[in-house]
Amino acid sequence: MICFDFDGVISDSLLMWGGVLHKTAARFSIDLPDDMRPFQRLRPLTFETLGKALGVDPVAFSNAMAAEAASNAAVPPLVKGMRSVLDTLLGQEPLVIVSSSRRAVIERFLVEHDLSHVFNDVIGSDVYPSKVEVLRALLPAGARIMVGDAASDMEAARAVGIRAVGVLWGWQDADMLTDAHELVKTPAALLDALAPVQVGSAHSH
Repeated sequence: MICFDFDGVISDSLLMWGGVLHKTAARFSIDLPDDMRPFQRLRPLTFETLGKALGVDPVAFSNAMAAEAASNAAVPPLVKGMRSVLDTLLGQEPLVIVSSSRRAVIERFLVEHDLSHVFNDVIGSDVYPSKVEVLRALLPAGARIMVGDAASDMEAARAVGIRAVGVLWGWQDADMLTDAHELVKTPAALLDALAPVQVGSAHSH
């Protein structure tokens, strides 16, 4: 089983969430600088953490972000190159989304991009308290890799003993992904990183 983070990995949603953030911050009377990269340093990368960093009630802020996103008519684009990756992986082994976004937001995106059939399960932040807990729960089902773009994705994978693959087209830069076993620069390169390790193969990491 391969577990995918959603925002920044599959959904090219940074621009959309940036807009949602500015509207939500205004509701909390927070004035954000336009050039701010609000998600770049968050550990864990959740809207609760961001609310805390901005000095407001974390749960209220996260709920307001989710409500604003739900009322947003636009569904973000798919990360360029990800469709062929998912098409290639489809049927090889179970694929699951493990995300800090709410399940409804993710499912709307999957329907819009005709990807609902690709994933065996969609686990959003409204279903579980932490990525560590959900990955641990997926271990008996064969979870072996977590693909993410945030420090917290890599830490969660390490915590439960599965492979951490960090992508460099997402919300956080390489210097935040130091816990990754491997970093990939493009969706095309992801397929090699996700291939099952051949027992007794010539090269070892």
